[in-house]
Amino acid sequence: MSSSDEVVFVTGANGFVGLATLIRLLKDGHVVRGAVRTEAKAEAVLAHPEIRALNRGGQLSFRIVPDITVADAYDDAVAGATQAIHIASPLASGKETGDIPTDQHEAQFVRPAVDGTINLLRAADKSGTVRRVVITSSFVALAPVEEIKGARTRREPIAAGSRDPDPVAVAKGPFNSEFEAYAASKVAALHATEDWMRYNSPPFEVVHLYPGFILGRDRGATSRGDMLSGTNKGVLALLLGRQFGERNPFAGAVAHVDDVARAHVMAAMDERVYGEEGYIISKPIKWNDAIAAAKKAVPEAFERRVFLESGSLDTTELEMDTLLTERVFEFELRDFQDIVGEVAAQYMELKGREKKDSTPKTRAVKLATRLSVFQTA
Repeated sequence: MSSSDEVVFVTGANGFVGLATLIRLLKDGHVVRGAVRTEAKAEAVLAHPEIRALNRGGQLSFRIVPDITVADAYDDAVAGATQAIHIASPLASGKETGDIPTDQHEAQFVRPAVDGTINLLRAADKSGTVRRVVITSSFVALAPVEEIKGARTRREPIAAGSRDPDPVAVAKGPFNSEFEAYAASKVAALHATEDWMRYNSPPFEVVHLYPGFILGRDRGATSRGDMLSGTNKGVLALLLGRQFGERNPFAGAVAHVDDVARAHVMAAMDERVYGEEGYIISKPIKWNDAIAAAKKAVPEAFERRVFLESGSLDTTELEMDTLLTERVFEFELRDFQDIVGEVAAQYMELKGREKKDSTPKTRAVKLATRLSVFQTA
């Protein structure tokens, strides 16, 4: 239980990880202040059934931050907070070509990631009350993108202390895909944070978390299309029969969204988690193992040919050093089989709840559009 004078500030509070983190904080009895871009997003979170059930005492409030790149964007929102969890950051769409023109990748990915993070750190410094900041980074911040994609062999485990040898050059691009721009944004934000902390010596600690691909039940999804727009899209495309990843394999590194949320809360609130440290939150997997996992969890989906055994997703196998994470956090990350089973079951659940006035043809067109982001090998 949090003391009455502690307030945990959370950016990106309406997103996949943000919502799971809010729920974990509220379950643990903390007073929480979330940041979202619009009033509508705040209202949607407050109306969520799990949030509504946990927020009976009104311990969750919101601040509207329309643009995280604006100077002083977080100053008012952070004032009086004692911990800050920074989750908000641009995400890649997962499309082979993407929606954003390549000449806008730096502006759409790198600059918001860097400026949003530095604005949060400055606000925490000005507050005079923040004791710890937790930043959601990614395992892709720790190694060159060529190694993440398997284009070049990595010869040692990725560790929390690993760094791209030339982060400044990486951030400038040019980028061949949205994923490369996303990876560069994480490298740049990590580099900028470490520089800022070194030069400013603020009165708070920073903890970085480096999750793999984050999967699990999507609490914000109300349709199958929503799930195919979120971070579960890769594993679902595989289950739906797509064959992809031959040119750009996915790294074999995953984490369950609730494990990531739990790590965020522990990193912010638990003194046993060392400050000024980073932790990899990830398990090694092979993506094609998802088919067997889904067959075990929802065999009827294969019997009805909703899911197919013909899908394939190539894996870049990467070794990660998670000994520090295991020692400090002292909880077992969920297995890939359980994660896939949960995602597959939610997909089938949403399929059964789709609106009756939506014709099968309309649904098929919508889903085909979502799936077209994955190129058949």
